[in-house]
Amino acid sequence: MISLLLPRNLIFQTPLRLMLSVLFVSFCPRSLHAADTNAVAGSAADQAWKALQHLRETPPEPLKEIPDHMYSQKEIRDHYAMVAEEAAAVADKAKQFYTQYPDNPHAVTARDIYFNSLHTAVEMSSTNKIAELQAVTEERLKDPKLDEAARLKLSLRLLHSAVSGRQYEGNEAMRAELEKRARQLARDYPGHPDGLNFMLNMARAAAPEKSAALAREILAGTGDVKIRDECQGLIHRAEASGRPMALKLPLADGTVLDLDQMRGSVVCLLFWDSQGKFPAKALYAVNGLYKTYHPQGLEIWGLNFDEKKEAADRLLKEYKIAWPQYFDPAAGGKIKRQFGVSTLPMLWLVDKKGVLRELKVEREPDALIKKYLGE
Repeated sequence: MISLLLPRNLIFQTPLRLMLSVLFVSFCPRSLHAADTNAVAGSAADQAWKALQHLRETPPEPLKEIPDHMYSQKEIRDHYAMVAEEAAAVADKAKQFYTQYPDNPHAVTARDIYFNSLHTAVEMSSTNKIAELQAVTEERLKDPKLDEAARLKLSLRLLHSAVSGRQYEGNEAMRAELEKRARQLARDYPGHPDGLNFMLNMARAAAPEKSAALAREILAGTGDVKIRDECQGLIHRAEASGRPMALKLPLADGTVLDLDQMRGSVVCLLFWDSQGKFPAKALYAVNGLYKTYHPQGLEIWGLNFDEKKEAADRLLKEYKIAWPQYFDPAAGGKIKRQFGVSTLPMLWLVDKKGVLRELKVEREPDALIKKYLGE
């Protein structure tokens, strides 16, 4: 990591004997020979390089583990702000070095120190350094020796640092930074999926109106069938939110789950599969909601997307799930495509009037279920 244990206003001074030498010569009738001048400059550069190395290599005091003490958000934020400030100071000193001594053998290394320290400063919250980092990155991107992969790597690093640097300004600030840079990435590298993938992830997590806007923008920039299908689903999901939801799900036993027949009850739709880290936890948690709120009018339907029904059946049996399940294998994926389902598990809520009201019930399930049961 980076530290600055010397005073911020440190000036790299030449040794006293060199200062006296310069003063003596200034009063003599002859000037310094070229060799003498180079010796003075070389010694000053050596001292400056050593000072820069010291600033860079002395680690800061970490946040120590203290028994029975948990650091507050302010303490953590203040610590990283200090690290960011020190990294910015190292960047400034490195720039000063290679600017003052462009022909020095260490100048190239100093440029790298400057660039990497700028990244650290921005990542840790020095938002006032983002524009400088942007400018330096753009200058590096002009290097004709770089291939597209190297250019993409530089651009992705800038994106990650800039977005991370907004973390203490809140989620909205981070999202805005990510959206701006992901859009630019998609324009600059149309042959790579990274920019559109960032935007797609944002569309998945955004509120309905924003989700639909991003999905339409992605549709205009991709020919990928899977991405287009999901974007169409996201748009349909957004258009369905806040409106009566028509949904009929035929079950294996011949019965049909019909939302029109559920008026007067609150219905939660759990989209899930048996893959990944969370299916068991999701089933356990949602089953707990069912046991608690079913007597008050809550119904739960499961919509499963496993390729093999047996994988889902094992979990359903293990957790003694009594609420109905609709199986929508990925080979067909009708519901998955219709509603742009990609991130599992998801829990939606349809109110007593059959209106789709919530798309992220998992964030605060008890509060939302109580709210709509009380309407």
